[in-house]
Amino acid sequence: MRIERPAIFAGMGDAFAGTFGNVDCRFTIGGVERSDPVRGILRQKRELELGDAFGRQDVEAVTHVLSVPATGLDDLESERDTVIIDRTTYGIRNLTDDGRAMLKLWLKGDI
Repeated sequence: MRIERPAIFAGMGDAFAGTFGNVDCRFTIGGVERSDPVRGILRQKRELELGDAFGRQDVEAVTHVLSVPATGLDDLESERDTVIIDRTTYGIRNLTDDGRAMLKLWLKGDI
């Protein structure tokens, strides 16, 4: 996934993650573990599906989303690659690229 990024965004992903990041990550891309850590922003997204008029139970889902600088992660793929956070490995369920400076990764597993 190679996206041409406007020059104005060069280095912005690293600066943003460096300022607001709350985790250090190591990626395994195509079966090869990268040795350099990447600073990321881990967020927890809660979704609530309300019960219906028939009294069925409400359902709450929690999704973990990791935002990382796109620079150096061009070969990252969902459903193939993994990320290690605090010595625990998580699968990457899905990823999107904002086309500017960041990748957003939806993670598999309990965090």
